[in-house]
Amino acid sequence: MKADKLKAFRQAAYEHLTKAKDATFELTDAILFTRHAQCLADLSLSPVFRRSWPSVYEALQDCRPQRNKLMRLYIEQMPTDVRPILAGDHTVWPREDAQTLQERTVEHQATAVNGNRPITIGQGYSTIAWIPEDSGSWAIPLRHERITSWENPINKAVWQLKQVCKYLPTRPISLWDSEYGCAPFILKTANIPADKLIRLRSNLCLWTAPPSYCGKGRPRLHGNKFKLNDSTTWTPAIESVEVAHPQLGQLRISLWQDLHF
Repeated sequence: MKADKLKAFRQAAYEHLTKAKDATFELTDAILFTRHAQCLADLSLSPVFRRSWPSVYEALQDCRPQRNKLMRLYIEQMPTDVRPILAGDHTVWPREDAQTLQERTVEHQATAVNGNRPITIGQGYSTIAWIPEDSGSWAIPLRHERITSWENPINKAVWQLKQVCKYLPTRPISLWDSEYGCAPFILKTANIPADKLIRLRSNLCLWTAPPSYCGKGRPRLHGNKFKLNDSTTWTPAIESVEVAHPQLGQLRISLWQDLHF
């Protein structure tokens, strides 16, 4: 039964590759079987890639996969009795020495050297993946696309989340890194049917709701500061729950409302 389902899935994915789909499909299998490929030519040495090494480049150049149809095919594999967990991220492919590569942009990249700017030159990619398991490293990318020089990571992630949620059978829970913990992302995803769990920077400052207008001067836009790294500025939590985690130990989860960027 599982073998028949796998064959049907592979056949459907094969049909959505359009041009050069034979070489592209074998290249996909080669990527799955090759754990440490130093270059594209290494993939041509895989036993599942039954073509000569120039076919690797020809497949990448000629293939035009139907991304929306592939995304819908992946979504069809999701169980419908549980809420799906999605994870969004922005990653960079450093290409400092590729001076002839088009669409290189300045990207953020962490550095271990104190004093160095955490940047690099390369290409950024935005990914939304389905996390099917509670533990492990398996993830199924639903959309993985390059962020062009006229786009930004926030707008790209918003567009991808909207495209994915359009075909999901149930409302998902989406996980995001601190890059997306900002007002533009919250506002632009407000009407997308997805719940968001976002990591915030430890030095981020939020604001409480402004007080009522006193009748003089300009109405206040913000209330009091709520500094995440200064507990003396925190207002009393509406609700707190403590749980014992088998790996992290004792955890406290607190709830605040009416905070904004």
